[in-house]
Amino acid sequence: MRHLFALLALVLSASAWASPNIGPVKFSDALYPKFQHERCLQCHQFNSRRSNGRAWNSHRSRYLCEQCHKPALTGLGGGEWMAPAGDRMDYTGFSAHDTCELIKRNAATGDKAEVLSHHLLHDVRVGWALKSGKTPAGQREVVPGGYAEWERDVKAWIAGGMVCE
Repeated sequence: MRHLFALLALVLSASAWASPNIGPVKFSDALYPKFQHERCLQCHQFNSRRSNGRAWNSHRSRYLCEQCHKPALTGLGGGEWMAPAGDRMDYTGFSAHDTCELIKRNAATGDKAEVLSHHLLHDVRVGWALKSGKTPAGQREVVPGGYAEWERDVKAWIAGGMVCE
């Protein structure tokens, strides 16, 4: 029996050498490039005067979206389609660190990990952007890695303490 424990200890120590500790997932590495993708920025710039968002150049109300973005096109239920409010969520041109801090700071009240997990993984609009992206103007380019990679990276970033590096 002692030999079995010695063999198990040897195997475990060898696997520790084979799998280096890679540390927590950093926002800058895993998520920042995706946040800068056209699909994300299009909605997050919508009400931004600074970025000349669509509310300032072609669309006039974030509440009238379903006149064109009909549930049959987007796959979303009635009343679910609208852009983020105001300039507070436009991170266009921000560094990875500043984007990360902005989304954490402006997330709804409550546990930030829970709130961001819900928005980034379960909000139907985010899901639409990552999985479909079909608009009245046609199909948009897919976010690199698609939803599976997005989900993996978001979960790892949140589990790692939402590091803003």
